[in-house]
Amino acid sequence: MKNSFDVLFNPDSVAIVGASEDPSKMGHQCVDSLKDRGFKGKVYPVNPNPNIKEVLGIKTYPTLVSIPEKKIDLVIIVVPARLVFGVLDECKDKGVKGAVIITAGFKELGHQDGRNLQKDMAEIADRAGIKIIGPNTFGMVNTHIGLNASFSPYLSQLKKGGIAVISQSGGIAHVIVNQGVAENIGFSKVVGLGNRCNVEYADLLEYLVDDDDTDVILLYIEGIDDPRRFISAAKEAALKKPVVACKVGKSPAAYKPAYSHTGSIAGKYELYEAAFKQSNIISASDCEELLDIAKILSLSAPPKGNRIAVLSFQAGPGIMITDVCSTKGLELPSFSDKTKKTLEETLPPMTIMTNPVDLGFARGWETLNKVIRAVLEDSNIDALIFFMLPHPVVPFKELFKGMVDLKKEYGKPVVMCINSHQMETQDVIDVFEKNSIPVYTTPERAAKALSGLVRYGKVIG
Repeated sequence: MKNSFDVLFNPDSVAIVGASEDPSKMGHQCVDSLKDRGFKGKVYPVNPNPNIKEVLGIKTYPTLVSIPEKKIDLVIIVVPARLVFGVLDECKDKGVKGAVIITAGFKELGHQDGRNLQKDMAEIADRAGIKIIGPNTFGMVNTHIGLNASFSPYLSQLKKGGIAVISQSGGIAHVIVNQGVAENIGFSKVVGLGNRCNVEYADLLEYLVDDDDTDVILLYIEGIDDPRRFISAAKEAALKKPVVACKVGKSPAAYKPAYSHTGSIAGKYELYEAAFKQSNIISASDCEELLDIAKILSLSAPPKGNRIAVLSFQAGPGIMITDVCSTKGLELPSFSDKTKKTLEETLPPMTIMTNPVDLGFARGWETLNKVIRAVLEDSNIDALIFFMLPHPVVPFKELFKGMVDLKKEYGKPVVMCINSHQMETQDVIDVFEKNSIPVYTTPERAAKALSGLVRYGKVIG
C-alpha cells in the first residue's frame, strides 16, 4: 500500500493536462497551485493549442507523451469528460502511477451512463497501476513537500502539521482547513476523494496509518460502498492513530443530494454510527467538532478516565461546560476531602467551591496556583477544563506560564477555553498548544473536544 500511494503523495514530477492561460479556468489555477509554491519537483503544463507556449512562465507541451521526461509521477487532469480516457491512455504510455481527475461528469450524474464511464475508468486505471483521486474532486495537498495538486492556490499556505483530512466533499474540506488556518492548526495531507474511482477511504486509512507525517486521520463521509472493508481498515488504523469522522446525510431529505454530489449512497445514519463504534472511530456531529476533536487528539494524550474538573472565572460558562460534559458521557465528581479543605482555606467565602468551581472572586496567581494544583493533584480528577475571559483582575501572564508548568508536573490533560476580542491572545494560544494544552474559544467546543479525547482513551485502553 505504501509503495502504490507514495508516488501519488510524493511525486518528483507533475503534469497538468488542460493547463490554461485564462485565470478563470481551473487549468490555470492548477498551474498556479504548483508554481513557486514550495514544490521542488518538476512541473509540466500540457495544452494542445500551438499558440500557447507557456502558462505562468512555464513551458507547455502539446501532449503528455511529448514531455521529454522519461516518466511522469503524477498527472492532474482538467479536461472535458469526453477527453479523459484519451489522457489516461497517454498516462499508461508515460508510466504515470498517480492521477488527480478534477473533471466531473461520471458517477455523480446519477444515471447508468455515468456509472459505466466511471467503471471503465477504474478498469483502465487498475490495469495500468494508476491510483486516481477523483474524478469530480478539487484535488489534494501534501503540505510536507509543498505539493498542492488542486485548483485552490491558497491551499499552498496551509501550515504543516499532523492532521490528515480525507473528504468526499471539496467544499467541506475547504471549510475544515479554513477553520484550521484561522486557528493556526497544521495539516499533513488534505484529500478530496470525490467520486472514489479506485481509491477508497479504506485505501487511505491503510496508507496514512504508516505515514510519519500524520498523527490523526480526519474523515468527512457522505457514503461508503464497501462498509466491511472500511470497518476493518478503520479498526486496525484506530489502534495506532486516532480516526475521527463526521457522517452527513442524517435525514432522508439529504440522501438524494448526497448521491448527486459524489455518487454516494448515503444509507441510514444509525448504521454508520454503529459502524463507527465497531471500528473505534471517534464520531463528530459537525465540521467544527470534527476539527476540534482532531486538534486535541493531535496535541494531548488521553486521560485515564472520564472524571473532569471545571474551573471558570464566570459561573455561566462553567454551567454550560457541565451540561455538555453530562451529555457527552463525562463526569464532574466531587473533590476529595483534601482538595475541599484546600479550596476552603484558599478561596474567598463567597466562592462556589464545588465542581464546577466559580473563580469570580479569586485574585492573584498565588491563589490560583494553589487551586489548580490541588485540583490536578486530586485522585478523583482525570482532566481539567479551565475557562477564562481575559480581564485586568486576572493574572493572565502568570496564569499562562503557571498552567504550562502545572500541566508538565501532573501530566493530566488540560483544556483551556479563552474567549476574548479585547486583546491579542494568539501568542499565548501558540505557547499553550506547543505544550500540549489545546485552546478553544467557547465552552461547548472545549467540552466536546475533551469528550473525543476521553473516547479515544477507551479505544486504546
